Amino acid sequence: MFDYTKSILFRKINEPEIEKMLRCSMASTKQVDGGEMIFGQDDKPVFIYLLLEGQVIITKYLPSGRRDILMTVEPGDVFGEIFFFGDEEYYWCDAVAVKNSKLLMIPYSFIYGFCSNVCEHHKQLVHNLLDIQSRCNLQMMKKLHIVTGTTLKQKLGLWMNDRINEKNEVKLDMTREELADYLGAARPSLSRTLTQMQDEGIISIHKRVIKIEDMELFEELFDD
Repeated sequence: MFDYTKSILFRKINEPEIEKMLRCSMASTKQVDGGEMIFGQDDKPVFIYLLLEGQVIITKYLPSGRRDILMTVEPGDVFGEIFFFGDEEYYWCDAVAVKNSKLLMIPYSFIYGFCSNVCEHHKQLVHNLLDIQSRCNLQMMKKLHIVTGTTLKQKLGLWMNDRINEKNEVKLDMTREELADYLGAARPSLSRTLTQMQDEGIISIHKRVIKIEDMELFEELFDD
């Protein structure tokens, strides 16, 4: 069972207050299958979503038909909130379940609809949404920084550098096809570049983990 108190959306809100808000807001849960669209770019924003189980990607299709992955959503993450603070009439992008997933859906109308008591936990919820929005903006800035790399190898290096842990490892949280879409590259080009980086001794790949083997060579990727 998902622990709502662990989500940033409900930070500093206790369990009884969360339960009260979920009832008051008429929030609902929904199961979606892998590959199912949660909302499309022509849909009107109605809900803020909290992912309880599974994985979701936020995508945008270009006129050429190529898919651009804007971000990956993991359990505990919120999505759809970016449209709450603006005046956009449509979502502009698509949200698609990567695998079978479970969602909590909170109507926008509840967020706007303060009661006469102006409850502290309601104000805290809006504060948390602003924090989430700030993090989302930072995530998009990071992606912009990554895709401005001059070569695919440099883009991969910037992507790895943003995710590297203390063991000099990067865990793959998406498929190669999804990573290629995220970087704006073709999948065969991505595979060739990863193989080249392995042959040059920069990295090694073990299933879903990329290991930086030579940090000096890795840092040279950013000299161009």
